[in-house]
Amino acid sequence: MSLKVADFVNEAPPSGSIGSIDSVLTEVDLKSPIDEYIKSSRSLLSYGTVDRLSQNGHLGGLLVLGSVSAAEAYFRSILSLSLEGCPICRETAAEKSINLGGVLWHGHSEFRRSAFEHMSFSSRAELKKASQGYLGFELKDAKFSGPLKEFDIACHLRHGLVHNGGILPGRNAVQLGAQRYRKPVRIAVDFSMLQRTVAAVDTLVLTFNRELFDEMCHRWAEKWRRRADWDPSKEGETFRKLWKNFSCNELHQTRNGRSSISRGKCLAEVKAKYNL
Repeated sequence: MSLKVADFVNEAPPSGSIGSIDSVLTEVDLKSPIDEYIKSSRSLLSYGTVDRLSQNGHLGGLLVLGSVSAAEAYFRSILSLSLEGCPICRETAAEKSINLGGVLWHGHSEFRRSAFEHMSFSSRAELKKASQGYLGFELKDAKFSGPLKEFDIACHLRHGLVHNGGILPGRNAVQLGAQRYRKPVRIAVDFSMLQRTVAAVDTLVLTFNRELFDEMCHRWAEKWRRRADWDPSKEGETFRKLWKNFSCNELHQTRNGRSSISRGKCLAEVKAKYNL
């Protein structure tokens, strides 16, 4: 048998082709960003059982990836909807560049989605920068310091899982404050770690959704009304859009006191708060 030099390390692989990706693409009707996030988060948790995680050492890491990915999708969606609906956001982001490929793909009606396709949102620094730079919405430490710190831990784990085959990179290890080891260390996510990580990501997403909604209600009640482009006849319509973008129907179904929660009651509370 005649061998080439390269044959000594492994056999030549068969040729492979992924082919058309159309077979794996399906059109979907998206709910509110927070509803889509909660659906994804709960699905990940329901699949990550003790038995499944104990049978496959890679599964926990993949589910952590899914959790961070769902959070990134939420941030892209809610920031893009805020750009569309809030004139102050549009002013803040007016000089930002946009991804041409995204515009060509999404078309005129959905081009806003292109604004954040070049961002990863897989660190607190990226999220704070985008929120302030595009929305003029500061993530103040009083509400966000803890959730952002925990989210950063999830993102460092994600980085090792995605970019280093599950081995924790040195830079991420140092930033996490991990103890030193003599050998490389693999990230092994068990049931308890998965539960804690998803809960930490949940906390940031839900806090962001609450606080940004509160800020948008403040702008609706005061700042938008002082603008020359404010149309009083569309007061109700603009609030309905805010409610649709931020309201979480997935959690509302099991929430205590849900009979007291509605768009109309929320609107009344906002008007009372700002003396409208």
